[in-house]
Amino acid sequence: MRITQGFETEAIGSHCFSVRFSPDATWLAASGAQGRVSIFNVSTRQEAYRLNIMEHEQHPVKQVCWRPERSDASTRTRGVLVGASTDGKVRQWHVTSKRLLQTWGDPQVTGQLYCVDYASDGSKAAAAGQHPTIFVCDEETKAVTEMTGGDSLTTPGHASRIFAIRFPPAGALSNHGSNIILSGGWDNSVQVWDLRIGHAVRAIFGPGISGDGLDVDAAGKSVLTASWREEDPLERWDLGSGQKIESIPWRASDTKFRPPCSLYCARFSKDAGSKFIAAGGSMSNEGLGEAKIFDREAARRDPKTPMCIGTVPKMSVLSMDFSADGAQLAVGGSGGRVRVSTMNNSLSLKEEDLLPLDYLDESWAQLGNRSNANSKDVVTAADFPNKEDLEYHLDPDDMESEGGDSEDYENNDKLWSTEEHRQEPTTSGRARVPAPIPPNQGYPAA
Repeated sequence: MRITQGFETEAIGSHCFSVRFSPDATWLAASGAQGRVSIFNVSTRQEAYRLNIMEHEQHPVKQVCWRPERSDASTRTRGVLVGASTDGKVRQWHVTSKRLLQTWGDPQVTGQLYCVDYASDGSKAAAAGQHPTIFVCDEETKAVTEMTGGDSLTTPGHASRIFAIRFPPAGALSNHGSNIILSGGWDNSVQVWDLRIGHAVRAIFGPGISGDGLDVDAAGKSVLTASWREEDPLERWDLGSGQKIESIPWRASDTKFRPPCSLYCARFSKDAGSKFIAAGGSMSNEGLGEAKIFDREAARRDPKTPMCIGTVPKMSVLSMDFSADGAQLAVGGSGGRVRVSTMNNSLSLKEEDLLPLDYLDESWAQLGNRSNANSKDVVTAADFPNKEDLEYHLDPDDMESEGGDSEDYENNDKLWSTEEHRQEPTTSGRARVPAPIPPNQGYPAA
């Protein structure tokens, strides 16, 4: 299995905070820092609908989620999307009519909201954010309940902000998954909540989650976490015992250039075996970032087979999602664009169509070189003998303030300014091999 370049959408703002495929993979929803929610038609690659464009647009929509659909659901009840915003509200839209169905959440109680998810049966949605509290809205009665704290024996609940929330998938946990919620945040813990009891009942201690970095596999047995740190950022845990199963290496042990990548997001693929894992984040030292896709089954069959099967380079990655059929992966982050890649088993693929296995292993020093999208030259660190030549730019508007109350961007990330002028490296005499994808290039425009 290899990953091929798909397409890149237009920018929805300065940053894309959340991407989600619809249940039937017809639509791709993306939300941004300026509050815009765009719905792209996956087939035409064009924006089909735009939501949240009136008075609420100034508030970032940190996460979106589609309501699960039954196969026999009527057209009228399909295509429902919710979004959690930093104004403390969750909004629910019917996408194709662009109608706002309902709004829930009291900003005086909820504070800023960063994450939202639906139960697999669509019966309820849960949101969380600035406060260590889970807010749950019943889809039928519209009643909102709160959960905070723990049982005082195994866990006290959260002690800080919550950046990720997840219901287990359908059929998990002996079909009790709609009553169980997992959440993760800055307090280095994943809390397991039971709606029937009303508080956290267990915890996994260790993951420091700063974004869309929490997922549960299709069997409901394994938890995936992405931590914004350099050591062991990608981990898998046993949901039943809370014990760590493995730390997934971000790079091969023999990698020559190894700038660490701190992670914001991670997702399992949605097939029955959760065969693939995708994760992404940023590099604090270099102002760059990347996403990687890992093939778990290939690595299990042959330990010598590289687990990483593709890398999406040159962007701080804030969110990602696999389509339900496993054919596509969407990645969003800095620059406000969404890159969509395709999972491909074809043996007739052209090398230039493939995503690199590890872009930063060979050419991490080509920081923002936009000179030639069709170049086949690889640029290495030797082209920049002085580290000062690797200029990067910090945008203060994208950094969290001292008090942590920025509405524009909650995570302290050094973001790459692709418009900043840089010295162009020379590449004469180098071997002709497939080049990494320059920013906003290499993916056909939508």
